[in-house]
Amino acid sequence: MTKQENFISLLYYFGLLTIKEKKRGRYLLRIPNLTILNLMYGYIRSCFEDVDIFKIDMWELTDMISNMAYDGDWKPFFQYLSEQIEKQTSIRDFLNGEKVVQNFLLAYLNVSDYYITQSESEMNKGYSDIYMEPFIAKYPDLKYAYLIELKYITRNDYSEAIQKQQIKDAKKQLDQYEKSDRVKNTLSHTQLKKIVLVYKGWELTFCEEYT
Repeated sequence: MTKQENFISLLYYFGLLTIKEKKRGRYLLRIPNLTILNLMYGYIRSCFEDVDIFKIDMWELTDMISNMAYDGDWKPFFQYLSEQIEKQTSIRDFLNGEKVVQNFLLAYLNVSDYYITQSESEMNKGYSDIYMEPFIAKYPDLKYAYLIELKYITRNDYSEAIQKQQIKDAKKQLDQYEKSDRVKNTLSHTQLKKIVLVYKGWELTFCEEYT
């Protein structure tokens, strides 16, 4: 199966994609539910490992996400991934765009189900990069939720001035998304942490909480 349209049709046939809407005579597809989404993220992780591109300690990563959920200790997760990317050079060629980096992060943020992780969700007239909605129904004692804004700068275009502007833009967007009904209605008793990440190509150059 070499044609892209045939592969997409197969995903639809097996229920891995569903119709979102019809626009300009074409069907727009989406992943139908959280279960299928997590299966796809798991598939991405397995593919990286099977072809010997990226291998990490999943137990350690799961512990880090647990610390995010219950202790608000979020930075080690992103630092660990960044360190592994630096060590395992094969993965670097694949991290060549904002959406690629975003989906790479999503694949590993979903190794446990403390969160209903959302990407590109509409929030207060904007679209958040990553919202880690606390799964309160399953983990009622969970303490922290996360809004993450990711900025990507190519290695050729990078400068400190550009990064500074990107950070400023990210903070403005986080303030906007924080006020959305989606966030307000799903936080419950948890504390929201707002995170700014800036990547220069595959390299994480800024990783800070915005308060």
